[in-house]
Amino acid sequence: MDLNFKSNSKYLAEVAVIASIYVVFTVGLSWLSYGQIQFRVAEALLVLVLYRKSGIAGLILGCFIANIFSPIGWPDILFGTLGSAFAVYGIYRLRKKNIFIALIPGVIFNALLVALELKLFFNLPYFLSAAYVGLGQTLVIYALGIPLYYALQKIKFKNDYENV
Repeated sequence: MDLNFKSNSKYLAEVAVIASIYVVFTVGLSWLSYGQIQFRVAEALLVLVLYRKSGIAGLILGCFIANIFSPIGWPDILFGTLGSAFAVYGIYRLRKKNIFIALIPGVIFNALLVALELKLFFNLPYFLSAAYVGLGQTLVIYALGIPLYYALQKIKFKNDYENV
């Protein structure tokens, strides 16, 4: 465990900033962010997991807080946050692969778990819900996230994992 106060403070500040940005984009665009058909713009931030350890905790925390505001309520807090946790873990594990492959867990886990939530609590068709959520995730992650990833590369955004 790193007991360096400056290092820990920087990490916590990064987590807070990432979580805050996620919440602002999700809640601010709530009409796009919740339900069977969703286009959660904040999911483009999943690319931060490829660069920063703080992206992992920041995105999970941001999703949890954003889902507190969900019209679906506690099922979204539980299933949505679990989907994000599995997604960021999968992306973290695949971070050394091609970016298009590394981001697949962001689509798969969210589509499967949100569809399960919608089936269990609203009796919506599982496979149709998974398709809708998966399509929204794919569009956001690849159409917005990939350009963000390359923009961060262009400005030489520091990668935490270089020494790992």
